[in-house]
Amino acid sequence: MEKMNIKETDLLREKYGSEITLYDEEDQEHLFHLLMELEFDGKHYAYFQSPDAEEGEIEVLKVEQLADGELELRYIDDNEWEDASEIFDIWTNKYD
Repeated sequence: MEKMNIKETDLLREKYGSEITLYDEEDQEHLFHLLMELEFDGKHYAYFQSPDAEEGEIEVLKVEQLADGELELRYIDDNEWEDASEIFDIWTNKYD
């Protein structure tokens, strides 16, 4: 993947805090810890981890800002998930 301009942001954290309840397809609640938010290539992604997830297992959702300023989380397809996960790995390993 070519070098991208990656930056960390805190839009969700500022609005909702670090613990966020997400709903699955059956409308069941699941508590997630917001690990970080990254913006790159004009896209904004949020990286979450469930308290009972295996180490390294994360959820990635796209963050979209609506016209009224509200933030909406969207599921992404496998290809976009791979790209967003790679950016997460690059960002979190930059201090190694």
